[in-house]
Amino acid sequence: MIRRAVPAAIALAFLGLAAAAYGLPPFTTTAKTSPSSGSQATLSSAAAGCHSSYDRFVVRVGAGGKPGYDVRYVSTIIADPSGNPVTLLGTKRLRVIIRNATAHTLPSTITPGCSNLRQVKKAGDFEGVVSYGLGLSRKTGFRVFRLSGPTRVVIDVAH
Repeated sequence: MIRRAVPAAIALAFLGLAAAAYGLPPFTTTAKTSPSSGSQATLSSAAAGCHSSYDRFVVRVGAGGKPGYDVRYVSTIIADPSGNPVTLLGTKRLRVIIRNATAHTLPSTITPGCSNLRQVKKAGDFEGVVSYGLGLSRKTGFRVFRLSGPTRVVIDVAH
């Protein structure tokens, strides 16, 4: 058990140093939030990708302001506004809420089958709140940040 824990701790420390070198936030399991500003944003695309040490979900803003977000681990993803549970591949769940936004034309399901990120499902697009559920293989640290030119909200989930 200790033999496996030491390499894992070294890998997490490396991820933290690499993130700091690029000015990215660290991977943690705590909730991440940021307020919105400007007019309501229209989300133009959503994509997921697999990388060597993390998996990524990106939502691109096509027009409008800067949407706010709330990303956290939950036990169940609930569809908005129906209140029905959303089924996802994987055993752990990250809920992504994007405020002051619409996403009427985005895909409802993305199944990248990555090491940790197994599936993404849109759980709602109602009254300016867009929600997604991320189905994960295991609970690990994640980070959330924005990129500009074009504006994007990025969620990275560590392996």
